[in-house]
Amino acid sequence: MNPSSSGYAKIIHMNEIEQPTAHLLCGFIGSGKTAFAKKLEKETGAMRFTKDEWMVKVFGNTPPKDKFVEYDTKMTELATEIALRCLKAGASVIIDDGFWYRKQRDEIRQALKNIGAVIKLYYIDTPVDVMKKRTVKRSENPPGDSFYITEQEFNDYLKMFQPPTDDEEFTVINYSEVNNSL
Repeated sequence: MNPSSSGYAKIIHMNEIEQPTAHLLCGFIGSGKTAFAKKLEKETGAMRFTKDEWMVKVFGNTPPKDKFVEYDTKMTELATEIALRCLKAGASVIIDDGFWYRKQRDEIRQALKNIGAVIKLYYIDTPVDVMKKRTVKRSENPPGDSFYITEQEFNDYLKMFQPPTDDEEFTVINYSEVNNSL
């Protein structure tokens, strides 16, 4: 008797279900993270979480400087929480956060391991002069996913950025690959 024709339900074993993938985008301001995230979204069908878009929708392109760290932290926590829920439900996600700090990358990797997601970290490698030029130009008329950032702010933020190190597993995405895909 053929189970599929007799009304029997097919039993799916957990090892037959594809694990959801978490695509993590690491890169500095103006590196092309969001452009790459949008490209990945089209290619993979994964749900994209770009917290800067959420921040701009809530606070505009110039959120209050004295509250920015607080708001950014809360928005990051919210986006991550929802992304983890999606992963637990079996959906793949793209977390376009920047992951500037090694500690932040280690924490998200551990959370993802705990739920059994496949982890793919991408480092958008873009020369500093290109990122600065893009950021300053973009700040002249910020789009709906970017903040107004001065050249001095760019320079100050750059001191905080910690690119991935050789002991982290990641894929390097050259900035020219992002530009050529748009």
